[in-house]
Amino acid sequence: MKKVNYLLLLLAVGMLFIASCGKNGAPGPQGPTGPQGPTGAAGATGSAGATGAKGATGATGSANVIYSAWTTPSTWTKDTIFSVFHFYANIAATKITQAILDQGTVIVYGKLDGYTATIWPTDQVSALPIVVTYEEGTTVYTDTWSSLVTPGNIKIDFVNDLNLYNGISNAHQFRYIIIPGATLTAAARTHINLNDYNQVKMAFHLPD
Repeated sequence: MKKVNYLLLLLAVGMLFIASCGKNGAPGPQGPTGPQGPTGAAGATGSAGATGAKGATGATGSANVIYSAWTTPSTWTKDTIFSVFHFYANIAATKITQAILDQGTVIVYGKLDGYTATIWPTDQVSALPIVVTYEEGTTVYTDTWSSLVTPGNIKIDFVNDLNLYNGISNAHQFRYIIIPGATLTAAARTHINLNDYNQVKMAFHLPD
Protein backbone atom coordinates (compact mmCIF):
# COMPACT_ATOMS: atom_id res chain seq x y z
CA MET A 1 0.00 0.00 0.00
CA LYS A 2 2.85 2.36 0.84
CA LYS A 3 4.49 1.48 -2.50
CA VAL A 4 1.38 2.51 -4.42
CA ASN A 5 1.13 5.79 -2.57
CA TYR A 6 4.79 6.48 -3.28
CA LEU A 7 4.28 5.93 -7.01
CA LEU A 8 1.24 8.21 -7.06
CA LEU A 9 3.25 10.90 -5.31
CA LEU A 10 6.06 10.68 -7.88
CA LEU A 11 3.52 10.86 -10.72
CA ALA A 12 1.91 13.97 -9.22
CA VAL A 13 5.27 15.70 -8.77
CA GLY A 14 6.22 14.89 -12.41
CA MET A 15 2.99 16.32 -13.76
CA LEU A 16 3.48 19.53 -11.75
CA PHE A 17 7.01 19.84 -13.14
CA ILE A 18 5.79 19.44 -16.72
CA ALA A 19 2.97 21.95 -16.24
CA SER A 20 5.37 24.46 -14.69
CA CYS A 21 7.78 24.16 -17.63
CA GLY A 22 4.93 24.52 -20.19
CA LYS A 23 3.65 27.77 -18.65
CA ASN A 24 6.84 29.61 -17.80
CA GLY A 25 9.48 28.39 -20.32
CA ALA A 26 10.58 30.83 -23.12
CA PRO A 27 9.53 29.88 -26.73
CA GLY A 28 12.24 28.37 -28.82
CA PRO A 29 13.81 30.28 -31.80
CA GLN A 30 12.03 30.22 -35.21
CA GLY A 31 13.38 27.61 -37.49
CA PRO A 32 15.03 28.61 -40.86
CA THR A 33 12.83 29.16 -43.99
CA GLY A 34 12.61 26.09 -46.05
CA PRO A 35 13.87 26.08 -49.72
CA GLN A 36 11.51 27.39 -52.46
CA GLY A 37 9.55 24.73 -54.17
CA PRO A 38 9.94 24.11 -57.94
CA THR A 39 8.02 26.40 -60.37
CA GLY A 40 4.83 24.89 -61.59
CA ALA A 41 4.32 24.06 -65.27
CA ALA A 42 2.86 26.86 -67.49
CA GLY A 43 -0.82 26.62 -68.24
CA ALA A 44 -2.05 25.91 -71.76
CA THR A 45 -2.43 28.92 -74.17
CA GLY A 46 -6.03 30.01 -74.51
CA SER A 47 -7.76 29.86 -77.90
CA ALA A 48 -7.58 32.94 -80.15
CA GLY A 49 -10.52 35.33 -80.05
CA ALA A 50 -12.82 35.79 -83.03
CA THR A 51 -11.75 38.33 -85.71
CA GLY A 52 -13.52 41.65 -85.32
CA ALA A 53 -15.88 42.99 -87.97
CA LYS A 54 -14.27 44.94 -90.84
CA GLY A 55 -14.62 48.70 -90.50
CA ALA A 56 -16.34 50.81 -93.10
CA THR A 57 -14.20 52.26 -95.92
CA GLY A 58 -13.23 55.85 -95.23
CA ALA A 59 -14.27 58.66 -97.53
CA THR A 60 -11.85 59.80 -100.24
CA GLY A 61 -9.98 62.90 -99.13
CA SER A 62 -10.41 66.08 -101.13
CA ALA A 63 -7.19 67.69 -99.81
CA ASN A 64 -9.30 70.87 -99.38
CA VAL A 65 -9.12 71.85 -103.04
CA ILE A 66 -11.84 72.25 -105.64
CA TYR A 67 -11.16 71.09 -109.17
CA SER A 68 -13.09 71.07 -112.42
CA ALA A 69 -13.37 68.43 -115.08
CA TRP A 70 -11.51 68.95 -118.32
CA THR A 71 -13.55 71.42 -120.37
CA THR A 72 -13.57 72.04 -124.12
CA PRO A 73 -14.96 75.53 -124.84
CA SER A 74 -17.82 75.27 -127.29
CA THR A 75 -17.57 78.86 -128.50
CA TRP A 76 -14.59 81.12 -129.18
CA THR A 77 -15.14 84.81 -129.74
CA LYS A 78 -12.81 86.77 -132.01
CA ASP A 79 -11.79 90.28 -131.04
CA THR A 80 -9.23 92.69 -132.48
CA ILE A 81 -7.19 94.86 -130.16
CA PHE A 82 -4.61 97.21 -131.71
CA SER A 83 -4.69 95.14 -134.92
CA VAL A 84 -3.98 91.91 -133.00
CA PHE A 85 -6.50 89.06 -133.19
CA HIS A 86 -7.68 87.67 -129.84
CA PHE A 87 -9.78 84.56 -129.45
CA TYR A 88 -11.39 84.05 -126.07
CA ALA A 89 -13.80 81.68 -124.36
CA ASN A 90 -15.45 81.86 -120.95
CA ILE A 91 -15.67 78.98 -118.48
CA ALA A 92 -18.19 79.40 -115.67
CA ALA A 93 -16.70 78.74 -112.23
CA THR A 94 -19.16 79.62 -109.48
CA LYS A 95 -16.83 78.36 -106.73
CA ILE A 96 -14.35 81.14 -107.44
CA THR A 97 -15.10 83.91 -104.96
CA GLN A 98 -13.39 87.18 -104.16
CA ALA A 99 -12.18 85.63 -100.89
CA ILE A 100 -10.45 82.88 -102.89
CA LEU A 101 -8.80 85.45 -105.12
CA ASP A 102 -7.71 87.53 -102.12
CA GLN A 103 -6.38 84.72 -99.91
CA GLY A 104 -5.91 81.63 -102.10
CA THR A 105 -5.21 80.97 -105.75
CA VAL A 106 -6.74 79.55 -108.91
CA ILE A 107 -4.54 77.63 -111.34
CA VAL A 108 -5.71 77.03 -114.90
CA TYR A 109 -4.14 74.15 -116.84
CA GLY A 110 -4.24 73.54 -120.58
CA LYS A 111 -4.08 70.34 -122.60
CA LEU A 112 -3.46 71.73 -126.09
CA ASP A 113 -4.28 68.70 -128.20
CA GLY A 114 -5.41 70.91 -131.07
CA TYR A 115 -1.79 71.11 -132.19
CA THR A 116 0.03 68.37 -134.01
CA ALA A 117 2.03 66.13 -131.64
CA THR A 118 5.32 67.52 -132.98
CA ILE A 119 4.36 70.97 -131.65
CA TRP A 120 2.52 69.92 -128.49
CA PRO A 121 2.71 66.26 -127.32
CA THR A 122 -0.68 64.60 -126.93
CA ASP A 123 -2.09 64.88 -123.37
CA GLN A 124 0.77 67.08 -122.18
CA VAL A 125 -0.49 69.50 -119.52
CA SER A 126 0.93 72.84 -118.45
CA ALA A 127 -0.24 75.75 -116.35
CA LEU A 128 -1.35 78.91 -118.16
CA PRO A 129 0.12 81.17 -119.42
CA ILE A 130 1.54 78.85 -122.07
CA VAL A 131 3.79 80.10 -124.87
CA VAL A 132 4.14 77.80 -127.88
CA THR A 133 6.79 78.61 -130.50
CA TYR A 134 6.96 76.68 -133.74
CA GLU A 135 8.13 77.06 -137.33
CA GLU A 136 6.30 76.70 -140.63
CA GLY A 137 8.63 76.91 -143.59
CA THR A 138 10.97 79.73 -142.74
CA THR A 139 8.48 81.57 -140.53
CA VAL A 140 8.54 81.30 -136.75
CA TYR A 141 5.24 81.71 -134.95
CA THR A 142 4.47 82.28 -131.29
CA ASP A 143 1.10 81.40 -129.75
CA THR A 144 0.24 82.64 -126.28
CA TRP A 145 -2.51 81.12 -124.12
CA SER A 146 -3.46 83.00 -120.96
CA SER A 147 -6.31 83.17 -118.48
CA LEU A 148 -8.13 85.95 -116.68
CA VAL A 149 -9.74 84.75 -113.45
CA THR A 150 -12.58 86.76 -111.91
CA PRO A 151 -15.27 85.80 -109.37
CA GLY A 152 -17.41 83.12 -111.02
CA ASN A 153 -15.58 83.04 -114.35
CA ILE A 154 -12.38 82.10 -116.17
CA LYS A 155 -11.61 83.75 -119.50
CA ILE A 156 -9.22 81.84 -121.78
CA ASP A 157 -7.43 84.13 -124.23
CA PHE A 158 -5.41 83.11 -127.30
CA VAL A 159 -3.11 85.31 -129.39
CA ASN A 160 -0.83 84.50 -132.32
CA ASP A 161 1.91 87.06 -132.87
CA LEU A 162 1.36 87.15 -136.65
CA ASN A 163 -2.45 86.87 -136.69
CA LEU A 164 -2.14 83.46 -138.32
CA TYR A 165 -5.46 82.02 -137.15
CA ASN A 166 -9.04 82.59 -138.17
CA GLY A 167 -10.48 80.08 -135.69
CA ILE A 168 -9.59 77.82 -132.75
CA SER A 169 -9.59 74.03 -132.71
CA ASN A 170 -12.16 72.38 -130.42
CA ALA A 171 -9.56 69.80 -129.31
CA HIS A 172 -7.96 72.12 -126.75
CA GLN A 173 -9.02 71.39 -123.16
CA PHE A 174 -8.75 73.30 -119.90
CA ARG A 175 -9.34 72.67 -116.22
CA TYR A 176 -8.92 74.77 -113.09
CA ILE A 177 -7.98 74.06 -109.48
CA ILE A 178 -9.07 76.30 -106.61
CA ILE A 179 -6.68 76.26 -103.64
CA PRO A 180 -7.89 78.09 -100.49
CA GLY A 181 -5.45 80.16 -98.47
CA ALA A 182 -4.67 77.66 -95.69
CA THR A 183 -4.09 74.84 -98.17
CA LEU A 184 -1.94 77.13 -100.33
CA THR A 185 0.24 77.90 -97.29
CA ALA A 186 0.61 74.18 -96.54
CA ALA A 187 1.54 73.50 -100.18
CA ALA A 188 4.22 76.19 -100.01
CA ARG A 189 5.72 74.57 -96.89
CA THR A 190 6.01 71.26 -98.72
CA HIS A 191 7.55 72.98 -101.78
CA ILE A 192 4.93 71.79 -104.27
CA ASN A 193 5.53 73.34 -107.69
CA LEU A 194 2.04 74.50 -108.66
CA ASN A 195 3.11 74.85 -112.29
CA ASP A 196 3.99 71.15 -112.41
CA TYR A 197 0.68 69.43 -113.08
CA ASN A 198 1.93 65.97 -112.10
CA GLN A 199 3.14 67.22 -108.71
CA VAL A 200 -0.17 68.98 -108.07
CA LYS A 201 -2.17 65.95 -109.17
CA MET A 202 -0.29 63.68 -106.78
CA ALA A 203 -0.31 66.13 -103.86
CA PHE A 204 -4.06 66.81 -104.05
CA HIS A 205 -5.19 63.38 -105.32
CA LEU A 206 -6.73 64.72 -108.52
CA PRO A 207 -8.37 62.32 -110.98
CA ASP A 208 -7.47 62.66 -114.64
